[in-house]
Amino acid sequence: MQHWIFDFDGTLVDSDGIFYKALGYALQPFQVSVGDNFMEEIRHKHPHRIFEDLLSHEQAELAMQRMREIGSELSETIRPFEGIDRVLETLEKHKVSLSIWTGRDKDSTQRILNKTKLDGFFERIISGTCVPTNKPSHDGLLELLNHHKSEPDTMVMIGDHHHDIEPANALGLVSVHAQWKKIPHALPEKIKPNFSFGSLSDFHDWIVLQLKSSK
Repeated sequence: MQHWIFDFDGTLVDSDGIFYKALGYALQPFQVSVGDNFMEEIRHKHPHRIFEDLLSHEQAELAMQRMREIGSELSETIRPFEGIDRVLETLEKHKVSLSIWTGRDKDSTQRILNKTKLDGFFERIISGTCVPTNKPSHDGLLELLNHHKSEPDTMVMIGDHHHDIEPANALGLVSVHAQWKKIPHALPEKIKPNFSFGSLSDFHDWIVLQLKSSK
């Protein structure tokens, strides 16, 4: 396993609750309400176009501007999961490649990485604004496969959502379901990860065994 790919929100950093706070601020001028499942409904969209089916073009542009403004402020509260630095340091020490594949936009991803001091670990960042179609499309993983010119089974995809696990399985990557956030995302019954971990400690121990066996 030479190439390790991490999802961002819910896997590397704890951003639970941030999206709906930002969403409420973004939509406040338009007196529009959305359901509790709105985030799941728009996950596959380009990060800058999440309001296009909800508002007029002009309103959607303003809502996105407000989303960026409050998102920048709220992102100051986002922290890495405790223990993720140990995981990344262990992988870095063994000279494997580390990448991020996220549905989030590139600018906010980079800003949070810089703020949390995780930016130095990653060779490549593929965001929802870097590829033609967002997760669960395969575009991001295909770009990383082409970049590394490697076989899929040498790559590991770690993510907390079925939009991470399903495309990894489809392409033949090793899939790891991250379940260490406070309320883990339950995968649909038909989607089975290769591995699943409820704590970063258990995940780290597994990584050490994988790296030893690959020597």
